[in-house]
Amino acid sequence: MKKKLVSLLLCGALVFSLTACSGGGDMSAASTDTPAASTEEEAPADDTAAEDAADDAAADTAADSSDSADTSAAGTTITVMASQDWVEDSEQELGKKFEEETGIHVDYQIVPADQYQDLLLTRLNSGEGPDIWGAQSGFALKTTYNVEENAVDLSNEPWMSAYSVFSAEQTGVDGKNYGLTYYDTTTDYYMVYNKKLFEAAGATVPTTFAELKDTCDKLAASGVTPIYEPMADGWHLLMLWTENAQVHDKKNPGIIDKLNNNTATFADDADLKLAVDQLKELYDNGYFGDNCLSDEFADAEGYMASGEFAICMLKPGAINTIVASDLNTEGYTEDDFGLFLLPICDNQYLNIHPTGPSRFIYSGSKNIDAAKQYLSFLLEKDNVQYLIDNAADVENIPVDVGQTPEYSKTTLDFLDSYDDDHSGMVLQDVVLYFNEQWMDINADLAAMFIGDMTSDDVLKGIDDRRAQLAQAAGDSNWN
Repeated sequence: MKKKLVSLLLCGALVFSLTACSGGGDMSAASTDTPAASTEEEAPADDTAAEDAADDAAADTAADSSDSADTSAAGTTITVMASQDWVEDSEQELGKKFEEETGIHVDYQIVPADQYQDLLLTRLNSGEGPDIWGAQSGFALKTTYNVEENAVDLSNEPWMSAYSVFSAEQTGVDGKNYGLTYYDTTTDYYMVYNKKLFEAAGATVPTTFAELKDTCDKLAASGVTPIYEPMADGWHLLMLWTENAQVHDKKNPGIIDKLNNNTATFADDADLKLAVDQLKELYDNGYFGDNCLSDEFADAEGYMASGEFAICMLKPGAINTIVASDLNTEGYTEDDFGLFLLPICDNQYLNIHPTGPSRFIYSGSKNIDAAKQYLSFLLEKDNVQYLIDNAADVENIPVDVGQTPEYSKTTLDFLDSYDDDHSGMVLQDVVLYFNEQWMDINADLAAMFIGDMTSDDVLKGIDDRRAQLAQAAGDSNWN
């Protein structure tokens, strides 16, 4: 029988807190060295006590939220600043509903991804932060974003009882929760592929890097560009490495601890270099097409729908958008698409990625109460369901307010093919001082592709920036 990996992934993003009795501010029960996997078997189907308790808690949370429609801040405008692609259109529709109910207007300030972090930090450091600001959860919250100073403690908010305890760890610092992950972290990005194009080309789903090249060669020979890789946005490319880098800790146990203790470097690790070299080989072989440097992520689903490209790293929920696209002139159905892992360094370990774009209330805001109302509103059951039903790439979010997830059979079958022995955390969630330099690494990889840098340069750049970040954080391992 499968271990609890799939249920932990899909049950509202990993482990839910036992908060009915523990209280929202105490996250000590969330501590775990193996966040996604458990060696316990599934609970019997007739054991409903836990389900009943969860339903009661969800109902209480929904009631608390729906009864809290305070109109005392009517006429107020709150700003929500986020990076491109972090705010769904359906959330902006919810923002209009929020204004109708409360009189509070929501001003969404969406910033291009390659400019976002610098602009946000400038505003936070100048004391002019937006009422609600977005950031990736994880290590950088304490160091780069200084949430203890720049964000409001949300540990005692009513919705904490419904918030994934592991997500609370990622948006928290030292036992206090400062944020809300409002993003589908219950699944990650995987390679979405067109089964019909594979069949026509005589290509098979690859499990090794050699097989990947063979598959891409067959697709290219059939007149299809193998992989859509949008580099213009400056953030997607690096995922081809990091969403498969869990293999490094499996091949070389302890490498993550060594990187975090500064007893190993990226530049000196042969497998880390191999991963970057293999990305370069994919580019050099033309598998990304002629325009990858200028291709944009917003066009990914359309290009996949047109049949011009056979593969793209996307959330599994994106298959719905591909099928519904006006560019789907071939009549592709959901059954015509599948999922696989990109075998960089022959990886076959499922990527677990519980961190994601999260919301924080600026500690210097004059509209803290209105901002809290907005977060509570987003987590009302009907509004969570609206997001799931109307955002094509969102199958669930890491809360349990009684919503109905929309996992497809493709998603469930894919996840069910992995257990906790064949899964691992993505690189940016386990290595210190890495995620903070995400855009810089993307830029270096693109520079490597066009010959301005080597893989050694890319890895040395990561090490140099990690050292700077660690020293700024006062990390004794870098003294």
